[in-house]
Amino acid sequence: MNVERLDYHSLIVFESVSRHLNAGLVANELGMSISSVSRHLGILRDIFKDVLFVRRAQGFVLTDKAIQVLPCVKHLLHGYQVLKHNHTEFNPLTAKGHFKIYAFNEFTYVINKVLNEFILSQAPNLTFEVRTLSTDCSRAIEHGEIDFAVVYENFKDHKIISEMVSPTEEMFLIAKAGHPVFDNELTVDNLCKYGYFELDNFNDLCSPLLEQIAKQQGKSLRITGATDNIAALSRHIIDTNSISMSCNVFTREYYNLVSPIQTCTLPHELTEQLLGMINVGRKVGNYLIYSEINQSPTHHWLKQQLFNTIKYEWYLAMES
Repeated sequence: MNVERLDYHSLIVFESVSRHLNAGLVANELGMSISSVSRHLGILRDIFKDVLFVRRAQGFVLTDKAIQVLPCVKHLLHGYQVLKHNHTEFNPLTAKGHFKIYAFNEFTYVINKVLNEFILSQAPNLTFEVRTLSTDCSRAIEHGEIDFAVVYENFKDHKIISEMVSPTEEMFLIAKAGHPVFDNELTVDNLCKYGYFELDNFNDLCSPLLEQIAKQQGKSLRITGATDNIAALSRHIIDTNSISMSCNVFTREYYNLVSPIQTCTLPHELTEQLLGMINVGRKVGNYLIYSEINQSPTHHWLKQQLFNTIKYEWYLAMES
C-alpha cells in the first residue's frame, strides 16, 4: 500500500462517496466533475489495493476494506478542519465563493437587504443566489446543494443543523383598511364571522390554526383560499372582505407600506392558543438551517453574518 500517494482531495472524495453512495451527488457536493470523482476513486483503489466501492444498480456499496478504513479517513479530515479553523487567518475581503440561499417569501427581501448592506461590503468577491422556498428541499440542503435556508419550525432535521434566528412571540391580523373586524373584540367568535384566506407555505399545516381552534370550540371558519405569496394575499385582502393572519414581523412591515391594508396585533391569550396548536418538537420560531457538510472558513463566516444580521433586522422590525 503506497500511502504516500494519499492526498487531501482523495480523502474528501472517499468520505463523500461513503455518505452519498452516488458519484453525481459527490460531484455536486464537492464542485468537481464526475470524471474527477472517478479519477480520485482510481487513486484510492490503487493505494489500498481494493475496489473499496462496488457499483450496484442502487448506488455504491462499501467493501469490508472501505468500512475498516472509513473511521481513519474521518479522523484525518477532522484534523484538517481543526487546522483550517484554528490556524488559518480568514480574510473576508479576499474570500471567494457562490452561495445558494432559499427562504420563505417573507424573508427574501430582508436577506437581499443584509447581503447588499452588510455582507458584500465586507466580502465583495462573494456571489449569491437568493430564491423563494416553496417546496420541501431538505434533501438538497442535506447534500449541500443549497447552502442556507431560512424557514419556520416545520422542517425535516435529518443531517440538518438548525439555529433559531428569532422566536415567534406575536401574531398579526391582516385585513382591508376600515374592515369591520377591527371594530370589535378580536375573539375566535368574531373572527369566524368573516372569510379567511390562509398565508401558507407549501401546505405545512393540515388546516389553518384559526380553523383548528374554531372546531375545538364548536364553531366553523369559512376558508376562502390559501397562498404562499404575500403579494397575492394582498390582492385577495384588498379585493374581498376576507381576513388573514401572520406571525412574521417582516410581513407586517411590508403591509404597513400598503395603504389599503391594515394590521393589528392579536390579543396575547389568542396568540398563545394559536401557537399552542403547533407541535413540532422544537420551539416555534424562525430558523437558519444548513448542512453539516460544508465546514469551510467562508461558509462559517457567512453563517454567522446571516444569523446576526437577520436576527438584528427581525428585532428592529419588532420595535418599529
